[in-house]
Amino acid sequence: MELPQIRPGVVHESEPTSRVVAFFYNTAHGNSVIQLLMALGIRSDQLGVTPPERIETNQGMLLSIPCPNEAMVTTVEKLCRSHGAEVHRQRR
Repeated sequence: MELPQIRPGVVHESEPTSRVVAFFYNTAHGNSVIQLLMALGIRSDQLGVTPPERIETNQGMLLSIPCPNEAMVTTVEKLCRSHGAEVHRQRR
């Protein structure tokens, strides 16, 4: 069993946000979307990434993307689908 990775820094309480969970069969497409998400203003420290090494088939990439509002959810879903991802919404 692996130890969890902990990043240093202060954790501030925040209100629950919607997240888009996207599975990319091709890791290169996932990496491309990460760069585009940064351009849209998604903070990289809130982006959840599961690399292929941690996926059962050792292939693909799973992204958990925080979205501050409903308009951003729609934009992110459209972006991910255009790069071949299976997309699901998650609310906390």
